[in-house]
Parts: sequence; structure tokens; C-alpha cells
Amino acid sequence: MDNRITRRPISKMITLRIQLAASVFCAIVFLFIDSTQSGSQLVLLENRTSVLNRTGRQFVWLPFFWGVGLVRFENGECDAGNGFTGTCYTRRECNYLDGVRASLCANKAGACCVFQRTCGDSSDLNNTYFVSPGFPTTYTGGTACSFTIVKQDDACQVRLDFLTLNLAQPNINGTCTTDALTVTGGASVAPVLCGENSGQHMYMDFNGNQSITITIYVRSSSASRSWNIKVAQINCNCPWRAPSGCLQFYNQLSGTVRSFNYGSSSVLNGTRQLAGMNYGVCVNMFPGYCSIEWSATSDLYGFSLTGNTFTAVGDGTLGTTAASLTGVNCTTDFVVIPAPILTSNSSYLNTDRFCGNGFPSVISYSKPFVLTVVTNGNEVNDTGNRGFSLSFTQELCSGALILGKR
Repeated sequence: MDNRITRRPISKMITLRIQLAASVFCAIVFLFIDSTQSGSQLVLLENRTSVLNRTGRQFVWLPFFWGVGLVRFENGECDAGNGFTGTCYTRRECNYLDGVRASLCANKAGACCVFQRTCGDSSDLNNTYFVSPGFPTTYTGGTACSFTIVKQDDACQVRLDFLTLNLAQPNINGTCTTDALTVTGGASVAPVLCGENSGQHMYMDFNGNQSITITIYVRSSSASRSWNIKVAQINCNCPWRAPSGCLQFYNQLSGTVRSFNYGSSSVLNGTRQLAGMNYGVCVNMFPGYCSIEWSATSDLYGFSLTGNTFTAVGDGTLGTTAASLTGVNCTTDFVVIPAPILTSNSSYLNTDRFCGNGFPSVISYSKPFVLTVVTNGNEVNDTGNRGFSLSFTQELCSGALILGKR
């Protein structure tokens, strides 16, 4: 049975408001109900892409005992609880859009509306969640499941947050043969994913007005999988739009970057590392910060990209510089950090490639801050590789004055 809210009849006024209020990140809509017009028609006062630094409002007629009142609020993001982000609409708009009223917003004048869609659906609504059938119950179906992201007029990019993404593991060669997630229709080629990727994200530029499609192939009914993917469209002028060529983008001073399917444990037979990766990870450079330091996390398997990881475990070199490889030794699976300087002795390296089963901390002054990930088409000669978990920290420029602190 379809448990989604049934569409209700809606006036032309509400239809127009919904069309205008399908807001992109950083997009503001100014709406006004002209009470002098029959039927309270809406008038668009300003284009939503040209007033990013002002406050967009809805104007909604609400009846009072003594007459008619005017309440206005923004079609902005709202906290729907349980880790979900909604959009503030009137209750009637939320129902019409097949949303779920999760909480109240705009001083209880509006409904924080959450949009969940599943196999075969499409949407141009911002902050839509693409979920597996029956989520959060695991899905054991054996058919492909697709969701289409319909581009909004003023959107240039989409961000996919894999809040939950648990699929079957790759085969012994790192290829997604049982389950696979693909993203098609964008301006660049996205890598094929499988395994455990909860907490990861991906940016994709729109290719003109073409829609972007997420397809999850599930080729077996025996495996249990689940997914909850947040889809956010980003305005062309938005300050946190990812630069072109960046599959992942971190807008923070410090954080941790993990390879896809890094997971919580190593694999005893084969590899967790996915084959066929070639993408850029970018970090937004903040004013007053001139360099970035990269280092392996405390996890013993924090950098295991090539060779037999179990050998490194056996001889005690796993996670040490003795197991790290650079330069011409890295021809299949590696990360690239431009113009690296060893943190330990401030010496310049004559290479930018790193692989093996250990990682030496390095600093790079090369701008923009970027790390490139490359894996070849198979893991035939690699065993037990888990991928990487690298921490980054932006470093202040020498003599910089930031927020009153030297």
C-alpha cells in the first residue's frame, strides 16, 4: 500500500507559491499576497537569485476570530528531528508536495516538511531524501532502484550526503559485482560505489538542464542493504558551491577524509578498497591560512593502499613510515598531494605520490588545497587493503592575525 500523503486539490495561488518556493541552497524567494486583487494573487517582488543577502519571506493568510491576519515566513531549512532537515512550508503545501510534516517551524505558523522518495520517483525539491524501500528496514530485493534529480532553474550543482549507505562488499578484486551505486547525467563521471559508505558525500555539477539519476543495482536477493541519501541542490552563486573537479569538498579548518568503503574493519580475503577510483578531494582555504597538513589517523589501518597489508601486520610495520612508499613505487593505487614537505624534518619531497601501508605526515603550501585519489582497475596484487583515513589541518600564515589572535 502506498503510505504517502494523497495529493489534495489546490488553488492556483498555492500552485504558484510552491513553484516559487522550491528553493535552492542560497536562493531566496520574495513573495507577497496582494490583498487588493481578487483571489489574493501572488506577486513576485524580486528574483530569488539576485537577493542572496536578504531575508526571503512567505506571506500566508491565516483567519482570526475578528478577521484576517497576515503571517510571513521563509521557505528555508528547518530541523525536522532525528537527523533530518526539512523545508518550512504551509501545511497545505506540504501535503500537496507529498511531504511529511515532521515538526512546526516559523513560530508554529508553518510545517517543517520532509520529502522522502524511493524507487522510480523523481523530484526537484531541495533536501529530498532518497531511501531504500521500507527504510530503515533493510532491503533484500534483487532489482535496480533509481531516483531522478530534476534540476531547478537556478541550480548548478547537487550534493549527495550518504547518511546511510550499506551495500554488498566488492569482490576480491575490488569491483562492485553484487551491488553498485552509480550517478549519471552530470557534467563529469562519478565513481561506482558499493560496500559501507555511510557518512560519505559527493558533489556533481549539472550538465546544462539535464537531470541527474542515482541508480542502485542490487543483483542478489540474499544480501541486506539500506540507504538514505540526502539530495541538496546548490545555487550557482552559493559561496559553499564545490569547485569544478572536486568530487568531495570540505569547508572546514580541520577534519578527516576517508576513502570510499573504508569501513570499520579490514577484510580477511580480498580488499575493502574499491577499484577504478580517480577523483579529487578539495578543502576550502580560509583567509589567513597558507598551508595544510595531512597525517594518518590513529587507526592502525589508516593508510593501506597497496601490497599485502597482512604482511605489514605480521612484521609490525603497518602504519609506520617503514611501510610507506612514494614516487615511482606508486603506479597502481595512490594519493597525490602537491608539493609535499615532510613534517618531521621540513624537507621537500621530489614526488607527490604516496602509497604502501604507512603514511608520513606532510605539509603542502600548494593552492588550492586538494588531494587526488587514484586506484587502478583491479586489486589483483593487493591483499587486505582498507584504503585510507587521513586527517587534515589548515595552518595559519606566518604572522597572520585572525579574529584578534596572533
